This record gives sequence, C-alpha cells and structure tokens, in this order.
Amino acid sequence: MYLQSGQSKNGYQTCKEIFHGEAVRNAAELLVVYCIDPQHYERSSWGDHRRCGVHRSELIAESLEALSQSLEKIGSKLHLALGQPEEVLPRLLAPGSVLLYQAEDTHDEQQVEEAVHAALPHGVDVRRHFGQTLRHRDDLGFDLKEWLPLPFGKFYHETCNQVHPRRELRAPGHGELPPVPKIDANAAEILAVRPETSSILEAMGFKERAESTGDFWKGGEEQALEQLERYCSKSGLGCYQQTRNQLHVHCTSRLSPWMAIGCLSPRTVFWRAERFERENGKDEDRRFDHVQKFIFQLCWRDYFRFYCAHFGRMVFFPSGPAKRWRPWKRNAEVEQRWKEGRTGVPLVDALMRELLETGFMANRGRYIVASYLVFYLNIDWRVGADWFESLLLDHDVCSNYGEWASMANVAVDLGEKYPLGLKGRGPTGGRKPGAKGGGGDPWAKGVDLGDAIFDPFEQARHYDRDESYVRRWLPELSVLPTGSIHTGGAVKSYLPPLATEAAKLGRQKLRQQKVAEKWKADTRQLCHIAAAGYPTKRAIGVTVLDAGRRKHPGSSAHERMPAVTEYVT
Repeated sequence: MYLQSGQSKNGYQTCKEIFHGEAVRNAAELLVVYCIDPQHYERSSWGDHRRCGVHRSELIAESLEALSQSLEKIGSKLHLALGQPEEVLPRLLAPGSVLLYQAEDTHDEQQVEEAVHAALPHGVDVRRHFGQTLRHRDDLGFDLKEWLPLPFGKFYHETCNQVHPRRELRAPGHGELPPVPKIDANAAEILAVRPETSSILEAMGFKERAESTGDFWKGGEEQALEQLERYCSKSGLGCYQQTRNQLHVHCTSRLSPWMAIGCLSPRTVFWRAERFERENGKDEDRRFDHVQKFIFQLCWRDYFRFYCAHFGRMVFFPSGPAKRWRPWKRNAEVEQRWKEGRTGVPLVDALMRELLETGFMANRGRYIVASYLVFYLNIDWRVGADWFESLLLDHDVCSNYGEWASMANVAVDLGEKYPLGLKGRGPTGGRKPGAKGGGGDPWAKGVDLGDAIFDPFEQARHYDRDESYVRRWLPELSVLPTGSIHTGGAVKSYLPPLATEAAKLGRQKLRQQKVAEKWKADTRQLCHIAAAGYPTKRAIGVTVLDAGRRKHPGSSAHERMPAVTEYVT
C-alpha cells in the first residue's frame, strides 16, 4: 500500500478506507509505504519559497509518527522512503504484487501516478481508491469526467439532497491486517527514514522546526478527534453560523488541517455533527441553522474535488475553465509586499502575517486577501494560490486552486444568469453585513466591475470593529488611538496602501491574437507544443496556457514557456 507524499494521504483515517479493501483482506503480506518526494519540498518557480513549507511539513511529520504508532499497536508497520515514487515503488514490488493507493484528481499528482504505473514491473496489479470526500463519487450517479452540476447551488440542492454520506468504517483491530513482510537488505536501504518527526523533517530538508504553528495543531488522529469533540459543543458548533466569518483563530473549528492531511475523515465530522444536532436540537432562534451551515462547507469541499476531476488541468490555466482573458500582471516587489504583509492595508497585512507565522488564516480572511491581490493589485491569481500552497496547514490542491480560480472568476463561464461562475448569482435577499451570520454583500459591491469584490476596508469595519485582530498581528499599530486604523485609506505612521480601489478586469473570452507571423516563424516552438500534448482548440489553431501545472521547473519544453502565450495559425 502506497501513501503519496504531500497530499491528503498520510493519516490513519485515510488508511481505514484502504484497509477494508478486498486486495488487503486477501493479501498474504502488507507493506505500508510512505514516499517523501523531494519534488514537494523544492523551491517554487513562482517565488523564493518551498512548494510545501515548514508549517504543513511539520504537521505531516507528526502525523506520520502518530500513524506509525497506531499501526504498530495493531501489529502492522509504516515504512518511509526518501525518493520519487516512480523510482522507489518499482524496486519494492515483484511480479504478482498488488499496488493499492488513493488516487488524486489534479495534474501534477496524476503525472506521478502515471510515472509509477509506467515504471512498475510486468505483472504488478494496480488498484486505485477514491476516499477523500464526504459523498463517495461512486454514489453520485454520474461520471465526473463527463458531467458536473454547475453552479455549486445545483450540486448542493440536488446531488447533496439525493446522495447520503456513507457510514464510517471501523478501524482494524490487532492482528486483522496481513503480516508485515520481511525486509531484505535492498528494501532496508530504500526504507531508511525512521518514523520519527525529527527524522522525517530532516528527510524533507528542514533542519529546524517551525517557530510557531499556534497552540492548536499537533499531527495525528487522536488530536484531531479531541478537537472535534471540543468543537461539538454549544459554544462551538452550536453557534457556528454566528462565528464562521470571524477572523480570530479561536472562532473557527480548527479541524481543516487534520482533514487536509487525512487524520480526520469528512464522514467522521459529518456524523458527529449530525449527532450533535440530534442531542441538542436546533438553535432556539430559528434564523440560525448552525449544523446545516457547517455541513454546507463540507459540501463545498467535495465540490472542489469533483470540479478538479471534471475540468482537469484547465483548472490551473490563467484563464481557467472559463477561458476568460484577464489582464493579469506580474510584479515581484508588489507580490513580495503582499506575501510579507506590507501592502499598507492593515487588515490585509495582519492576515498575511498570521499566515506567515502560523500557517493559518480564517476562511473570511482568505477571501479578503485573495480579492485584494486579484482585483486591487491585478496580480496573476496563481501567485496567490502558490503562496497558499506553500504556507497553509490545511492546504488541499482542489479546494485551494478551486477557490482562487473562483475568486478570480475564471473557474467557469455560465453566462449572465450566473455572473459569479461556481458561486452562481451570489447571496440574494438584500442581507446586510452580519445579518443571520452573513458576510455582507461583496457581490453587490463589485456589480459594476463584474466580479465579487471584498473591499478590505469595508470588511475590516465589519469583522474587526474593535481593531483587536489588526493590533494583534501588527504591533506597530498598537499605539494608535482606537478607531484610527480602519479608515479606508492611509494610516498615520504606516505604509501607504498599494491600492485603495478595485480595477475593472473585464469579462471577455480568450481571443486569437494577431501573432500569426510569430507562429509561422517559430516552427520548432510548434513542434514543442505538439509534443507537450496541448489541446487543439480548433482546426485552425492551438492556444497555449502554461500547461495547467503548478510546478514549472523541469525538462519538458512546455515547462519553460512563459505563463501566458497565445499562437494561431
């Protein structure tokens, strides 16, 4: 059994799904392997940072140590290897073996899976498993490659109402898994990383642990379940709809990091939330439906994974599956100031500094900083998605890139009826900010611009009224008088804002640019494009939009191309 490095494949909850499979039940021996793939910890081509930063790496390392201990208690064992899966696994599998793993829905990860398949010895049986979602894709009633309900509201009101989540699977007991095979000298050389946090971090390339991940997260299923129990209380889940948009970390469930790396199953969360509602009933104030609003977010989590499964690598194009041309810019200085929390907008800066220091940012904050990067600074949305991928404790490829594409309004084009793509028409009913736990009406704010604009100054006045959040993360502003920070412009003794007004990006579709001469003059470039497998848009031409990959450095021709290039015949 193979656990893939860097993704939601290294927790005990994830293993339960595979342990109940027929291949494991019928196996004579079981070798559980986790590959620490160096590619996940290399420098990103979008900036001078690792693709997977120290905060999430530490949580993964702790979770792997906890997983190792859990497996040992039931008579099994976790083995760790440092290397690319396509190089490690073929050396461990003999003809007649079975390779069982959880499959992914995004391009980079699928490329690794294909490389593994190609390198395996003849006679190795490969079986993929999908188990990261609340609703199993086999129960949906449609093929995700062929169809997806659009926008999200259609999926939520139709599919989610018709398809009920499966029950949780029982954890295997002692002696219920096949025995661990004997490890020969060759295998021992490959599986040389000790299942200890310090050794795992060293293999990942980290010499020191994170200075701070807050006091809320430690890897492992046990810690995840403890937090779930704490949150399923009247002061937690029982007031979710009133606290879900708050910025301080203690106002959140804090469950997402464990869910992202596989320590906590969405089914476990769902059924525990259902039990809370049965035991406590609904809120006396019938305006609130805390549990269902909480489950609503789990449905979004499913939807982004299904969205990536449906649209494939187009999700990572600058124009997205919507094929919407937008004038994205690259500016190293501006991007760095946004990353470091030095934009001159206090709320944006406070949120970015919390992320940098702890690896966490509340959901509302993510919308605010993403909106500022995209609509105020006009920076390519993938710069932000890549930065979040590096830093977020709870990074999930599908949710992260799906949310960023949706914020940039390139996730899908559904016409004027649904101007916000996956979000549809946005909230309706004229709610005021904060009403019924609502987050205001950013859709109305940006109606003239054609996008959902989260005005950081307006958001600050609603969600940091006492300025406590900004003062917590921007100590240089703590001496200012109360009421002097969220003014809507420059703040005394602070950096001047990079931008205070959103720009109109337009909603036009991709158009063939008049560069036929360039195309015809560069026949070798055409050969490279064809060899790289770019999709032909029409019989008359090809559109190149990077390669739909998050990772650009490499040996293939398309990975060295500029981010946005268009050619026509």
